[in-house]
Amino acid sequence: MTSSPNSIKSIPVLPKGEYQPARPTDLRSPCPMVNALANHGYISRDGRNVSSADIKTAMTELGIGNALRATLTYAAYLEHQDNPPTGFWAFMRSPFAYLLRQFGLRSPHQQLDSGAACLNLDQLSRHGAVEHDVSLSRHDFNQGDNTTPQKALIADLVGSSTDGKVITAMDLAQLRLRRLEQQKADNPNLQYEAQQHQVACGESAFILTVLGAGFGHYDVPVSYVKALFAEERLPVLEGWRRRRWWTLGFVELTWQAQVVKRLIGKID
Repeated sequence: MTSSPNSIKSIPVLPKGEYQPARPTDLRSPCPMVNALANHGYISRDGRNVSSADIKTAMTELGIGNALRATLTYAAYLEHQDNPPTGFWAFMRSPFAYLLRQFGLRSPHQQLDSGAACLNLDQLSRHGAVEHDVSLSRHDFNQGDNTTPQKALIADLVGSSTDGKVITAMDLAQLRLRRLEQQKADNPNLQYEAQQHQVACGESAFILTVLGAGFGHYDVPVSYVKALFAEERLPVLEGWRRRRWWTLGFVELTWQAQVVKRLIGKID
């Protein structure tokens, strides 16, 4: 029995770089940039079984330098431990892993058939690893859904621009303070201390350094932020281009995170 050509529908394979929003069965993370990489096909579009090599390569599309890509990938692909070992000997066994152990996301023995470590994007929602309370675009963990983008929060982010054209470090700092006060009122189980605050400042710095022009020019067009957070799309249509000759590294990212932290000031 032969099948009619019309009875078999092939699923088109989109080329890397072409944008397609996540489908209902796709897995996504709380991070718009990671989700954008999946929506553009730079990593698995369904968000499953993403190898460390895949994500490290994909981050070149954000203009991130090799050392920073390697460190971020290494940390995320450590095995997640609710109660990681502490003490001198734990440090001596693997100093680098010891320092980054809190960011591990991978389940024990989670790997591809080839033996390569892998992750599903929804594992980035593990509370207390990379994900934290007082997100600029997601609810807190204790509010029931720390993964799905929230339209009202994204509208506040887009509307945080002082001049309506660009979003600055000061805009993000002031928004972070407003979000903190809001979550203090809305989440009685709020977890937001020095460690979470440092990560949050780093995330703001990521927005400014990846989407900004760099070299001290970190004001980000509102249209770029809207594309990334509302559509989880790299804002190429709006004019953004990734860095090529001077990629983002530790020093620049850390410096900008400290700028944001100083602008926020002391938090209670």
